[in-house]
Amino acid sequence: MRKPVTEVNFWQVVPSALTFLILGCGSLFLYPSWTWFGGLGVRAIMLGCVLGIAMYALPFYFLCTPRLRPVSMEVVMQNLRAMFLNLTWPQIIVLSVLAGIGEELLLRAWLQTWLHTKTGPWLAIFLASLVFGLLHFMNIAYVLITFVAGVVLGVAFYYSNSLILVATAHVVYDVCAFAMIVKFPHMLGLQSKDEFNHPNSQE
Repeated sequence: MRKPVTEVNFWQVVPSALTFLILGCGSLFLYPSWTWFGGLGVRAIMLGCVLGIAMYALPFYFLCTPRLRPVSMEVVMQNLRAMFLNLTWPQIIVLSVLAGIGEELLLRAWLQTWLHTKTGPWLAIFLASLVFGLLHFMNIAYVLITFVAGVVLGVAFYYSNSLILVATAHVVYDVCAFAMIVKFPHMLGLQSKDEFNHPNSQE
């Protein structure tokens, strides 16, 4: 029998998301060699949306295909589903925006930029992405997925020098991930809300 996972209230998650945002904003005063839009202008927003959707498309394909989905990821998705069961659309968007902007400020604009001055661009991308993956630790498979996402964001940031690009991509990715876990779980083969509320219905 799977160990029950405690549901997380929206207001329990907000403080940690705000902490990343505050730390990220504090990093604005360090290593300011990056720019908000890079040379892309407002196109950074559109390209960020495209990148975020593309980033989620591949893991979504594997996660919604039972024969390709690792058992360890099945457990992670069920746990995430149980934790965030009652999030509303506005709450999903708020959490995604806070996490996307805060984590990109902290991990790409500050950490990756600082590491770049010490080690070079590719090792900086690797190390910042590793930290990104470990910050989302649930199991090894989930760390690997977030690490790969971090590498994609890191490379995009390195070539574009645009924080808006990677922050938008991160926000869009998180919205897609939350939406599938919370609002459209059947697309991933997860339990419905009623099934969580009536666990004996599966016995």
